Amino acid sequence: MGLQGLLCRVRDMLFPRKCAACGELLDWYEAPHSHDVLCSVCLSKWEKEQDKTCGICNKPVIECACMTEEMEKAKCLSYRKLVFYRHATADAVQNRLIFYMKRVRDAEAPIFLAERLLPALEDMRNDSGREPSDLILTYIPRGRNAKLEYGTDQAEQLARALSALSGAPVKRLLLRNRGKNKQQKTLSATARIRNARESFRVAPKAVLDGKTVILVDDIVTTGAGMAACARLLRRAGAKRVYCLSAASDDVNRDRK
Repeated sequence: MGLQGLLCRVRDMLFPRKCAACGELLDWYEAPHSHDVLCSVCLSKWEKEQDKTCGICNKPVIECACMTEEMEKAKCLSYRKLVFYRHATADAVQNRLIFYMKRVRDAEAPIFLAERLLPALEDMRNDSGREPSDLILTYIPRGRNAKLEYGTDQAEQLARALSALSGAPVKRLLLRNRGKNKQQKTLSATARIRNARESFRVAPKAVLDGKTVILVDDIVTTGAGMAACARLLRRAGAKRVYCLSAASDDVNRDRK
């Protein structure tokens, strides 16, 4: 065992880690790495969710590139995700993990997801013909009130974890407009689109001419946020915009 592994063991003895989904203590031998955030039972459930099939393309969700109508209209080139979020339930392992990330600043959970999203990012790199250094990773910024309340921005954490693994730089290209921090989940589909279009702007010093941008978020529901941000990035000069998220709402699983 190396020094880093020993330090992780000491840390886990002093501050025992719990499964981000079910809350059970993680066993050292089940979770030998610091970024293992699910117990063996929940990890098995997660892997089964990754094998679920998209009703549109009939591919496993981790290979599916289907996107919402709003994202298609915004000319997003591809959209990849890991699992389908179970709409209107709190019990699914993927729901619990994403809920955990929104409320707990935990470096290991974003790494867990980033490792699994990395092949999709590499597919996007190959599709664009760019090296990691020629790509820019960015993220949909969380609302100011939520960030202040929970002390974390889950999409930013995920983008930074992807950057560390891929070598692609991450930049803050998008900002929230003040006073436009309504929670999307409380709005109708039409209101989500309108709210998303009013909520974001491109950062003043963003240089995007001819760039390929990979836009990251934790979950996509209607795709209104992704679409609004993709449009802004393209208008600011981005040549290509790809989209990545940990999950897509299961209402999108069979959406034509």
